[in-house]
Amino acid sequence: MSLMRDISIRNPEQLGRAIRLKRKEKSLSQSALAGQLGVGRKWVIRVESGNPKAELGLILKTLDALGLRASLSEESQQPPTKDRRQSEPSRLDEVFRRLQQPGPK
Repeated sequence: MSLMRDISIRNPEQLGRAIRLKRKEKSLSQSALAGQLGVGRKWVIRVESGNPKAELGLILKTLDALGLRASLSEESQQPPTKDRRQSEPSRLDEVFRRLQQPGPK
């Protein structure tokens, strides 16, 4: 069962977190994903850390390799918030924080 749900991606960091989460859900190493994409491991590292200059074609190929889809919607369809830049953390942020915590020994 996937922990991911439909989320709004508003910046490269959020996209990188989503890619990292899905890669880990699929038990893929950064090297294994890089091999599937035909890129070096450093590219995967940079994307997962929020590289704003990543090539769009490779990003779409990455999403496809991980079984993710991208969609666009107009801002007017989003629920209003007081300040979109300071909205509450998404569920993805919470899941990602949990994945980073050390597990039981």
